[in-house]
Amino acid sequence: MNNPQQPRLTPIDEWEDEATAMLDGVEYNTELGLRMARDAIRVSNGELSDAEFHEKYHEEVLAEFGEDERPTKPEGFDDD
Repeated sequence: MNNPQQPRLTPIDEWEDEATAMLDGVEYNTELGLRMARDAIRVSNGELSDAEFHEKYHEEVLAEFGEDERPTKPEGFDDD
């Protein structure tokens, strides 16, 4: 999964505080958004595949938004 030619993303220490502040007051689950952001960095770093990311959050995204139209949906993924 890791591509040694691709630089790793490392979030700055303050990113989570800034993200939390940006999401403060929104009607959606900010903890879900933060967890997904952490794992999106893992996807970028090759530590987690798009399919694993999609499957990991599918049920929570459905519960939060009523649908899951993320572009990470693997081919043949069963939505049920």
